[in-house]
Amino acid sequence: MNTFPRLVSDIGGTNARFALEISPYTYEEIRVFECKNYATLAEAINTYINLVSHKYGKVTSAALAVPSPIVDDTLFMVNSPWHLSSMTQTKLDTGLENIIFLNDFHALALAVPHIPKANLHKINNGTAAADKPIAIIGPGTGLGMATLIKHPIHDEYFAIPAEGGRSSFTAVTEEEFEIWQFCHRRFHHVSIERLISGAGLQTIYEAVCYINDIPINDYLPEPHEITDLGTNNKCFICKQTVDHFCRILATMASNLACITSSFGGVYIGGGIIPKMLDYFVKSDFKSRFEDKGRYRTFLEKMPIYIILDKYPAMYGSSYALDTFINKNYIP
Repeated sequence: MNTFPRLVSDIGGTNARFALEISPYTYEEIRVFECKNYATLAEAINTYINLVSHKYGKVTSAALAVPSPIVDDTLFMVNSPWHLSSMTQTKLDTGLENIIFLNDFHALALAVPHIPKANLHKINNGTAAADKPIAIIGPGTGLGMATLIKHPIHDEYFAIPAEGGRSSFTAVTEEEFEIWQFCHRRFHHVSIERLISGAGLQTIYEAVCYINDIPINDYLPEPHEITDLGTNNKCFICKQTVDHFCRILATMASNLACITSSFGGVYIGGGIIPKMLDYFVKSDFKSRFEDKGRYRTFLEKMPIYIILDKYPAMYGSSYALDTFINKNYIP
């Protein structure tokens, strides 16, 4: 069935990325909208379609990858200004005939087999085992996770999205326990996303200042400033913050890999790590990832990749939408 052009997307808490898929995995008119500039998700979609559809014809099908569990009609996008959006209302307001919603890391997981190898950076010596589960984790505005499973016979994939960012932060060292104590005084539940995310960088920064009895004046650095100052060794507190961030992310990635037996590989997405790639590769991430006692030799076998593709979830949105149109299910 020829339903091109199709609208595919990667919608985060801060930015909504849209593209027209004019043929399989061929994208035109990639645009990035700041979510805060639009009252609703539907308004952003309609604005985008009105900008680009005159070039390629009517858009009737869309895949919307959103930072929310897909459970009922309400999109629970906690880090987005479009919090508590209705899928039914979004469909009505856009008038699209075929429209699917999937979690953004569901889309990123489905994208993994389609990401060009040149856009992946391997950071260890592990080798992927054929047809084994793949784990995906990535810090950005929030912390996303998912698992990808390949069909044992056919060249087909199925993704299992997760809300692992809501799972509890567990300290591994005494320093991390002090960070947990600082956070617990502020938040009843200290989720891992409270630390491993853009806002989490600021929380760790505040905790390190508190632990070292360093007063924070009127200015709290932005997340990008913390990573820039820390990775360039221009600020001791920022460097400690980034180091904690890398180690805590490693523990969570390792936990996910153990839970899912991800011998197909571990893929790190999100917008934060690619911007500090060189520092991250030299950090304690790899050693902390493998630090699981008797299970170390198994974790050493798992290849770890950083996703450097600029719009990786687009591939997964395309795969999900094509499967829905032609096979009537979302993989």
